[in-house]
Amino acid sequence: MYKRNEAEIKVRVRRNPRRALRKFILLVITFYVIFLVYGFVRDLVVTRLARVEQIQQGVLQATLPAKGVLVRNEKVVSAPHTGTLKVLASEGERVRVGQVVAQVVVATMDNKTGETVFNITTPRSGIVSYTLDGLEEVYSPKNVRELDLNKIETIKNEPHRFLPGSRVEEGKPVLKIVNNLEPVSIIAVTQNSFKLPEKGQKKPLLLILGADENDLTQAVIQEAPFRGKANEILLNLVNFKNSLIATRKLDFKIISARYEGYILPLSAIAIKQGKDGIYTVYKERVKWKNVQVLGRTAEKVAISGITPDIKVILNPEYVKEGRPLKFP
Repeated sequence: MYKRNEAEIKVRVRRNPRRALRKFILLVITFYVIFLVYGFVRDLVVTRLARVEQIQQGVLQATLPAKGVLVRNEKVVSAPHTGTLKVLASEGERVRVGQVVAQVVVATMDNKTGETVFNITTPRSGIVSYTLDGLEEVYSPKNVRELDLNKIETIKNEPHRFLPGSRVEEGKPVLKIVNNLEPVSIIAVTQNSFKLPEKGQKKPLLLILGADENDLTQAVIQEAPFRGKANEILLNLVNFKNSLIATRKLDFKIISARYEGYILPLSAIAIKQGKDGIYTVYKERVKWKNVQVLGRTAEKVAISGITPDIKVILNPEYVKEGRPLKFP
């Protein structure tokens, strides 16, 4: 009995190493499968999270908000009689001195036509406008140094446009002639200070006067700071703009910096060993590439040193160099 039990124990001992080996192999296979599944899931998640875009060239602009008042050489013309306005020269049209630009039609019983016509002629050449705000004589070049910009927001005069058929009164302003050969000035108040170019600079400032960020207007600095105030600037527009004839107060932007290059979100920049770079997708793998930063704003950056066929990862925090990343 004792000998049989001893033999059984020896058999079990001989079998244990094989069982342990099988368990080890099974454990290795399990870990390998888990590793493969983890890698697959990780790559799938990264592919879903990573934002990849074809890089695009463009312009990055840093702007400074400003408020201003337009100062023009304007001559107001009054109606010669009370009656109905007849427009001959349209809004924004250039006219010569002595030209009949409009007429006042007055009903009468004294002739066969039943009306008398009074001509309105121009006292000088320029651009005709039927939009008046009553401030033409106040915001003129001769008063430019006396104007109080702190009162810009208190201006209540709303412009009035005289249309064909409008009733006009004798002796009351009905149109103005703007001298387009003299500079149109903007007395500007900036919200924040920035380093202005020197007066008399060769390269004009660029302004955005409307909603279109790409519609740029050039201006030269006439005086900065203006009247000794750090946040006031006197600007002269380089070219006369008909679209500003009816405008008195102006919200606009001064372009303080402008960079041309490939435009990306600032978050796309990945610093490696103290150098600026980006993560790209090359042959379905993540690759870091060094770039030159031309300029940056609070949200975007302009870079160079790349080619237009590159696909850039916009959120590099989700990727790692050398990892696979399939992107259509």
